[in-house]
Amino acid sequence: MLINFPYIERDSFVHRLDPRTKLIILFAFIFLMALSSNFWLILAGLLVAIVYYSLARLTWAETKTAWFYIMVLALTLVIFNYFITAGAVVQSINLSHQHILYQLPFFQFTSKAPFVTGGPLIFSVESITFILTQLMRNIGIGLFVVPVSYTINPAEMGVALKGFGLPDNIAYAIELSLRFLPTIARDFTVTYDAQRARGFEIDKLRSGVFGRIARMAPLIVPVIIGSIVDSEDIISAMELRCFGVAKRTWLIQLHPHRTDLIIICLSLSILVTAIVLNILGNFSTQPVFYFLHTQGIPHFLVP
Repeated sequence: MLINFPYIERDSFVHRLDPRTKLIILFAFIFLMALSSNFWLILAGLLVAIVYYSLARLTWAETKTAWFYIMVLALTLVIFNYFITAGAVVQSINLSHQHILYQLPFFQFTSKAPFVTGGPLIFSVESITFILTQLMRNIGIGLFVVPVSYTINPAEMGVALKGFGLPDNIAYAIELSLRFLPTIARDFTVTYDAQRARGFEIDKLRSGVFGRIARMAPLIVPVIIGSIVDSEDIISAMELRCFGVAKRTWLIQLHPHRTDLIIICLSLSILVTAIVLNILGNFSTQPVFYFLHTQGIPHFLVP
């Protein structure tokens, strides 16, 4: 079943923000979280993300599908990386004197044939802390990503991208791409209901994989054909309006408020400061500069 993440109209602090503000703070947060694996920095970012998400006033019933995919993806990436590296997943950290808690017989990948050899699966304070840091980072990013889909009106996305200086054709192409999945989901639902009224039951399909695909044709073919027809209609409408021939105007105009400017300036200032500290940390071991290069293991975890 196709999943649709619809825009939810609501009067909240995040809804009232300019779409460009939401996109800027999203990418600023992502870059900031990618600069370091320090436990305390990522924890602070997670707390900020929780506050930001709570201001959007989105309910669990409205966003549970999105969170299901986010959590599955986050856990899969973290756990897969842990096992594929045999516990040596800590980046930029010296693991020669790690605090090992437990070891299990496992395997490791090598650069020489047969490319797999025996080795221990290490559970250490450093590796577990790194896993927690990765989970907090992924969840924090998710807390900023979800409001983008649920609080930005699709009609304002093209205008927002145009406000970043993108050409009209690129801005409108991205806007149409973001509308594609919701449109497909709507057509899929309509087609499924129409076929069920004619006696088609997807739960009663009995055969192999290829047989099921063939019997799904009454459901899949109309959706694909409808998408192609809709695309042709959009192309014809844009050609009739001479899209791309001259500079165009947009019906919706965005006007950032003082709150938007303050949030943008604060976000970019924090990001620039973190970048400068990260660069200085490559040349100095002073705590004020080097803390972004440390793992920041909580003292109560070290035996």
